[in-house]
Amino acid sequence: MGELLASGRTLLYFYPRAHTPHCTRQACNLRDHAKELVPWEVRIVGVSGDSPERLASFLRRHGLPFLLLSDRGGAAARAFGLPVFLGLVKRVSFLIEDGVIVWRDLHPRVGEQAQDLLRMLEARRRFPAPPADDSQREGERENPDPSAGPWPTAG
Repeated sequence: MGELLASGRTLLYFYPRAHTPHCTRQACNLRDHAKELVPWEVRIVGVSGDSPERLASFLRRHGLPFLLLSDRGGAAARAFGLPVFLGLVKRVSFLIEDGVIVWRDLHPRVGEQAQDLLRMLEARRRFPAPPADDSQREGERENPDPSAGPWPTAG
C-alpha cells in the first residue's frame, strides 16, 4: 500500500464491512460524486477486513469505480492507529498527499463523505497552509506560552 500512497492525492477510507447498510451508503456516496473529485485528482481507496471475494462482489453489485483492498489481519488499519475488533475496523478516512496525511475524518458522515471531502479541498485551495519553516519543527515555537500566540498584543 505504501507505493499506492507515496505520490498523488488519495482518499484512504477504512470501513467495517462491505454489503452492510452504512458501508454501502458510504461507498455509493463516493461513487455518485467520483466525477466531482476528478478535477482535484483524488484517487479513492477503500479498506476493510473483508475477503477479496466479498470485496469483488461489493464492487460489482454497486458499480464502484475505485479500488477496495482487503486487510484481513488488520495490519493496515493498525498502521494508521485504528483499532480492530473481531476483524472489524472503525470507520475513519484520511486524505494523503504524496505520502503525507493532510486531513483525517474521524467520524465520516456516510451519506455525505464526498461532499465533506470536496468542502475541505475547496477550503485548502482558498486558504493554503503556510510553507513549512525548517527552523522549527511541527508543534514547536520560540515561545511555548499559548497566550503569547502569533497575534499582536495590546499595549
